[in-house]
Amino acid sequence: MAEPDELAAVRDRLFGLVGEDQIVKVMFNRPDPRVVEELLQIEDISTAVSDALDRLGVGGRVSASVLKPLARGQRVCGAAITIRYVHHGGDVGGVRHRKEPSLLGERDMYAVGQPGDVGIFDCGGSTAASVMGSLSARWAQRFGMAGCVVDGAVRDVEGIEALDVPVWARAVTPTSGNHRMAAVEINGRVGLAGVSVNPGDLIVADGSGICVVPVGHVDAIVREVRAIQEGEQSVKDAIDAGLAPRAAPAYTI
Repeated sequence: MAEPDELAAVRDRLFGLVGEDQIVKVMFNRPDPRVVEELLQIEDISTAVSDALDRLGVGGRVSASVLKPLARGQRVCGAAITIRYVHHGGDVGGVRHRKEPSLLGERDMYAVGQPGDVGIFDCGGSTAASVMGSLSARWAQRFGMAGCVVDGAVRDVEGIEALDVPVWARAVTPTSGNHRMAAVEINGRVGLAGVSVNPGDLIVADGSGICVVPVGHVDAIVREVRAIQEGEQSVKDAIDAGLAPRAAPAYTI
């Protein structure tokens, strides 16, 4: 559970959808905003970072074929904040009849985050019901989230796209997660399609996929990305200059 002073700092922002004892932390180290801005200037950001992860043997990545971008051209780079879901359990009709509250809690995740953070939803890959729709996206926008990555299902695709909130998801469904999915933890360690994510890890995502950079390795990864970009630029220059194939630099990661 987060420290009392951490919770006190955000209590007036919370919706009370998740118990305070389910919020693991509020304050943690985040990547330098200047690093985020630098990486966002790269055209193919996820592939550059993926190559750097290979060089250092850290982090992980998820294909965009697994967690798909809702809109073409979207991209994000920012610190992870996390929420973990399980199935609510029981028949939806019975739950409603007993007047049990909805246990969707992502708004409390947004509330404990900071502008520029990326919401990571661990639903264990379940696609039975949505954990994010256009109203959720509107709250994400209100709290300044850079985007969301959902290892589960979302809905209201057109509404989310109209808000221009970048979202990646495993599936799309009209089925509501109310009384079907339950938030059990905010800002704990989660899984994202088999990749471990901790709050504060750098999340990079675009049309090719999602990369997770452990926060302690961000500076080293950025150095590798710079070197990779320089190497690739030398090849591009050779191609554009019309050099013969054997005269062009042979560049690999």
